[in-house]
Amino acid sequence: MTRWTELTDANARAAFAAYFAKVDRALAALPRAEAEEIKRELEQHALDAVSEAGDAQAALAQLGDPDDFLSDLVADKLRARAARTFSPVDVAAALARSAGAGLAGLALSTLVGLGYVVAAFSIVMGATKLFDPDGAGVYRLPDGRIFVGFGETLGGVDVMGIWFSPLAIAAGALIYLALTWAFGRATFLKVAKR
Repeated sequence: MTRWTELTDANARAAFAAYFAKVDRALAALPRAEAEEIKRELEQHALDAVSEAGDAQAALAQLGDPDDFLSDLVADKLRARAARTFSPVDVAAALARSAGAGLAGLALSTLVGLGYVVAAFSIVMGATKLFDPDGAGVYRLPDGRIFVGFGETLGGVDVMGIWFSPLAIAAGALIYLALTWAFGRATFLKVAKR
């Protein structure tokens, strides 16, 4: 038997249908081909478990709840895709899914999200400097402190001039690329329950 739809027991088919409906929902964020591959592999494990246990309910219980084990897998795959494409849309999807994949995922998404805010802030400051030379930059204040930011210079002297613009934009882009690369390589190990 290669498909659960070939099961002869109606109760077993109903249990498998409910189980794989949950699997489909858990894998919905992935591209169709990738989701189908994972689903086929999981289906084969489930059928092997049924042939050993003899009972569909027991076999599916042995595999575990798809919401529990697939959320981390989907988050890992979305992070890996974001690291391959560097697309902001893929990054946003990976951040959202990772944040929902437990406390470690939430912590990672929060830290990486803050890094993206810094990158965006840097790029916006650099672009602002291009259009309004006094609107953003690095300023040495009269008391010797350094101020980096927008708008009011607090009586400071512009230290970098127009060079601030390309440097800030480049720094923001490098932060984005480095964060996305590192975020795509992050994985979480689940500790087995005893």
